[in-house]
Amino acid sequence: MTDSLSTDRPNSLYSWYVVVVLMLCYALSFIDRQILSLLVEPIKSDLRLSDTEFSLLQGMTFAVFYTFVGLYMGKLADTKNRRNLIVIGVTAWSLMTALCGTAKNFSHLFMARVGVAIGEATLSPAAYSITGDYFTKDKLARAMSTYSVGVFLGSGLAFVVGGALIASIPLVTTLPVLGDFKAWQMVFVIVGLAGIPFALLVLTVREPPRGRYSEATSEHSPPSTTVFDSVNYFFKSWRFYGPHFLGFSMLTTIGYAFHSWVPAFFIRTHGWEASQIGLTYGTINIIAAPFGVLAGGWFGDRLAKSGMKDAFIKGPIAGAVPLWIFASLATAPAIATPTITLVLLSALHFFASFHAGMAVAALHTATPITMRSQATAAYLFVINLIGLGGGPLIVALLTDYLFQDELLIGSSLMLVGACATPISILMLSLAARQYRIRVQ
Repeated sequence: MTDSLSTDRPNSLYSWYVVVVLMLCYALSFIDRQILSLLVEPIKSDLRLSDTEFSLLQGMTFAVFYTFVGLYMGKLADTKNRRNLIVIGVTAWSLMTALCGTAKNFSHLFMARVGVAIGEATLSPAAYSITGDYFTKDKLARAMSTYSVGVFLGSGLAFVVGGALIASIPLVTTLPVLGDFKAWQMVFVIVGLAGIPFALLVLTVREPPRGRYSEATSEHSPPSTTVFDSVNYFFKSWRFYGPHFLGFSMLTTIGYAFHSWVPAFFIRTHGWEASQIGLTYGTINIIAAPFGVLAGGWFGDRLAKSGMKDAFIKGPIAGAVPLWIFASLATAPAIATPTITLVLLSALHFFASFHAGMAVAALHTATPITMRSQATAAYLFVINLIGLGGGPLIVALLTDYLFQDELLIGSSLMLVGACATPISILMLSLAARQYRIRVQ
């Protein structure tokens, strides 16, 4: 059901309310997803895991199920009630996060993380689609960027909230009937159950009419009947979707690599406590990254307003250049003091988030209306499989097998940052020309 005050006026106050609610859910999803990064050492110790094994729980396991299920969730978001899909997803991943706290071995934690991934796969295809139906093109990058703030707000809060919980929870807590829980297990239980009210908040969002403010693209707009039809369309249009997906995947790889392993870097290299780096690094993410993504959305809209047709591609390229500098330096062995590292990480996360809103704005403005949720799902499929699945894993493999020293994890991060950014710039440069053709 819709009402004229909330859904018939583009860019209304209610439209921004909807984006904020969806952004808060996105932040919640990243708290539940990233909290694992702060619990590396106690989980490794209790479950007897190597860095490589832990990275599978941290990245690849989550990414594989999140991405494959996401393709089908994109199809549902293109055909079913998107608001209700999000309500179900928020409830499911919150309960599965709490279930992570009952894990007694690798297999238990593996299965719970799979459940979190499946639940979270419902959110972004539906949320991006809803956002696109509440805003006209001249405000689209800012609206998408506002939603994307949830990634970085949630990642930062995962460290801050996790650090505070670790500092305040006893080493062992006895729960009635359930028995003894270690501190890291209680973190999962508390964070997971805290997500249930967010599902109720989503019920205040009204489902908007589809494609209200959309303009036809220059490409044919075939009706979508199955996921395979959509995937076939994306493959046929690979000259745009291929470099777009790969270019932004490289930027995502950097973000996930640093989010996943910077806490361990400070604990191992500088001797910090988990609660100390959680508060410090979390604060950096809460401040620097949201400012970066909002600045990127504003920058993209300004470029588009000036008449630059490929503004949503050229904007991320502009942000990738300084990102390369900071990603190559932040954890380099030559940077001896944690203070300098933290300053460099602040700049890194500003520019690592710069592209987020523009990436989806480019995708939505170049994709037929009937396939936009599925395009978003395909985009998330690739960037999460490569970025979330590959970023933490590549760092772990470099540490375990190339450097063969846990204390050199900073060098692994430096190498990933230095190599991924130039690849991104090349891919996005290829995507820019095809984007201009599609939006003529």
